[in-house]
Amino acid sequence: MRPTLILWACATLAGSAQAFSQNDTLTGGVFREAIITTDAPKRHTESLQMGLHTLDSDDLLTMPVILGEPDLVKAIQLQPGVAQGVEGFSGLYVRGGENDQNLFLFDGLPLYQVSHLGGIFSSFNAASVSRADFYKAAFPAQYGGRVSSIVDIHSQRPDFKQCHGRFSIGLLSGNLFVTAPLRKDRTAFTAAVRRTWIDILSTPTLAVVNAIKKKNGQKINLGYAFTDANARIDHRFSPDLSARIVGYFGHDRLKIADRDFNNTEPSYIITPSGPILQNPDACKEFYDEDRNRMTWGNWGTAASIDYTHERHQLSATAYYSRYSSTYNQETELQYDMADPLTYGYSGTRTRNRIGDLGGRLDYRYSYDDLLTMRTGAGSVWHRYMPSDIRTLTVDGETETTIRNGNEEVDGSESYAYIEADVQPIHAIAVQGGLRAVAYASAGKSHFRLEPRASLRIMCGNHHSVKAAYSRMNQFAQQVSSNFANLPTDLWQPTATCFEPLESDLYTLGVYGNLPWQMLYSVEGWYKEMHHLAEFAEGTAPLNTALHWTEKLVDAKGWSYGLDVNVERTVGRLTGHLGYGLMWNWRKSPQLNHGEKFPAKFDNRHKVNIGANYKFNTRLELHAEWMFMTGNRMTLAVYNYDEPGSAFPDAPQTGNGDSGDADMQLTGFGYIGSRNNVRMPAYHRLDLSLDIHTRTRRGHKGTWNVGLYNAYCHMNAMTIIKDDAIYDDITHRRFRKFSLLPAVPSVSYSLEF
Repeated sequence: MRPTLILWACATLAGSAQAFSQNDTLTGGVFREAIITTDAPKRHTESLQMGLHTLDSDDLLTMPVILGEPDLVKAIQLQPGVAQGVEGFSGLYVRGGENDQNLFLFDGLPLYQVSHLGGIFSSFNAASVSRADFYKAAFPAQYGGRVSSIVDIHSQRPDFKQCHGRFSIGLLSGNLFVTAPLRKDRTAFTAAVRRTWIDILSTPTLAVVNAIKKKNGQKINLGYAFTDANARIDHRFSPDLSARIVGYFGHDRLKIADRDFNNTEPSYIITPSGPILQNPDACKEFYDEDRNRMTWGNWGTAASIDYTHERHQLSATAYYSRYSSTYNQETELQYDMADPLTYGYSGTRTRNRIGDLGGRLDYRYSYDDLLTMRTGAGSVWHRYMPSDIRTLTVDGETETTIRNGNEEVDGSESYAYIEADVQPIHAIAVQGGLRAVAYASAGKSHFRLEPRASLRIMCGNHHSVKAAYSRMNQFAQQVSSNFANLPTDLWQPTATCFEPLESDLYTLGVYGNLPWQMLYSVEGWYKEMHHLAEFAEGTAPLNTALHWTEKLVDAKGWSYGLDVNVERTVGRLTGHLGYGLMWNWRKSPQLNHGEKFPAKFDNRHKVNIGANYKFNTRLELHAEWMFMTGNRMTLAVYNYDEPGSAFPDAPQTGNGDSGDADMQLTGFGYIGSRNNVRMPAYHRLDLSLDIHTRTRRGHKGTWNVGLYNAYCHMNAMTIIKDDAIYDDITHRRFRKFSLLPAVPSVSYSLEF
């Protein structure tokens, strides 16, 4: 099925500067909260960390939203150097990377699928999120396995004293978050669940539409539902020793079907010899139905035990995470219901699956501001189902089944790391780290060293210069052949047969404090990536005759740019201004005749301007404007009339001598190079108004009224090339396909 049909169906169904609490997180181990008393301006300039953006629960719940749903991934998309991919989707393309190159950790549990409704919503219930740390540079040594970014999400800590929660209801879904003690001061839990009712709301609409279509012999069936839930139980053995268990579940189901059937009454004409049936073939009972079904989801659980004593912190974690997706394409028809031999069926089912079983141990030692050391080790056992493709065809009484026979693939990954922050004098701070990782699968093994280094030099009291270098490796990649990354795109264990994906990221930045309580940062960066997986040209991803490794080619990628950010977070009016400049290239001997070409998301310029204004304690207005240079795509700009004919000087064709009727009208498409067309620029304005109220019992309620894409700019998702007839001559024309106009939303939240 064409991606545009899937996207159309999705659309149809569809702070203040103050002290803050920060969990010091090692991979999988969240230690007790440490209160950081340094104010924001000092933290901004004196911190060693580059490329870190932290979002707390207030940031998520007050940002402008689409369809009444706060979205963690869309909040991250606002950062310079981050592209969102396709309009309305929860894609994340960080500093020239791909969507699969981002590691999402939910309380230390790795997740492979983080989107609902094909990507329009992310899979994280904002009410259950306490804080999210987004790293796009200078990756700490405890993180690994992805090459572009880390999103470390911390759920709300349980309340050991009393029961309370939050309930929200929006246009398309509702969610509930509850926390309460099970044993006061000893054991407590949190639980959150979110469910859409798109499937319920769409039922009467579909009934009306199908009642109209029935007279034309047509019927459509659209169905979609998603659910996500997470829970956490904490237990305190003593002031120094605690344990927790975390569970996550997210699942989506999407069905799209259309049916044509006979809906005509017999028609007769009267002749002297009697009535004669007119057009008897049109009165045969028949049907022709196309069905497409997708399911995808991620679930997992993690158990941790944390020990803290004076300057020492130790955490041990074990987890299991499982991702799976299924895509079914079916065509079923029968030309004559009275003749079984006219029955035909064609179906293709694709399954993709990953299971991870892992454990890790993390240790931290700190000595005032002079020294902080982190070290740890871990191991993960992976089981992949790269591409299980089965096709079934039935023609009359003949049935044929073809299966690609791709087997499950096991892989083991082990790592150890050590990292230290040293500040010999106030003006200079240095961080050095090394991560060693080994991967083995199918008799092939890889050993990689990943050095990490950061330097910070103070320039007076209000400005600093920082530099960082990070190397990362990735052993599985998700490969897409569409202009939009779909949730059912296949994850492939590429390091099993090829070299691991490797990246080197260099960053240099200037940070400082400006008058009027403003903060600024300017970061220049360069990233180089080796062993990117791409589908070979002319290869069909669902081809059962080829092994999954035969469909992929090796590519190199490199990108570079500049990120600028200015923000003010004090007073009634707060805001930020971000600008990103980026070049993003790819090259492979098997692609584009060996010449370099721009990446699909080579978005040269990006601008974000956001502002919040508090009128009083009851009213708060949010606005966010985004501009981004358009995505790239591959498009045949010209057409040949016949093979070997003269190149036409316009996208117009005549009636050639080819026996193919379509070729007579359209000719052969000519593509000069890969990603040869830049789409129109993307821009939109989002508005949101929060109205805070109090119930009779004193509970806080909030009405959120939002407008996504306020001035209704129809941003192009892709460009479609089809036929148009002018003066009895067939021309080729180009049209943009857009998804989201201005979208209003209303939601209500109640804290209890």
